[in-house]
Amino acid sequence: MASEATRGASRAAYRVRQVLLGLRPALRAGEVASVRALLSEPERVLFMTMDARDRRHSMDMLLWLRARMAASGGLPSTALEVATLLHDVGKGRLRLAERVAFVLLGALGEARRERWCVEGEGFRGALWRLRHHARLGAEQVAGTSTERVRWLVAHHTDAVPPDDEELRWLMAADDAC
Repeated sequence: MASEATRGASRAAYRVRQVLLGLRPALRAGEVASVRALLSEPERVLFMTMDARDRRHSMDMLLWLRARMAASGGLPSTALEVATLLHDVGKGRLRLAERVAFVLLGALGEARRERWCVEGEGFRGALWRLRHHARLGAEQVAGTSTERVRWLVAHHTDAVPPDDEELRWLMAADDAC
């Protein structure tokens, strides 16, 4: 089992990579066409409310998911693809400083970070949204997508995933991208 320090270093490297990837957030024309083909109009509206870096992250996840599942002889379901694109919708608009602070506070321990996460507006409200984005996203997706998509969005940050293969794929893609 990996030590706490090893896991922390690995997570920090993952976050640095996410920031660097966020520097090129625009989707290419073919990717925009994929979003249009896959999402319903209400789902596209939700997708467009996300920060450009979250849209980029979701598209990178979708591409990763399709490639990895094809390599293992399968294809993602439509629900899994839609959930992949919408999984971070609950974050809302965030500044880079809020994202960085959330990660740094987490490195100090969940209890410390939790004290900074307060529902509402401003900096602390942004941290609260980051902490609760899975539930918030599931609430936003309800009524615009299927119950399966809502469920996947709601559980994509679970510490221990339920025995659900699609959720495990979603979580693996999120960790990889």
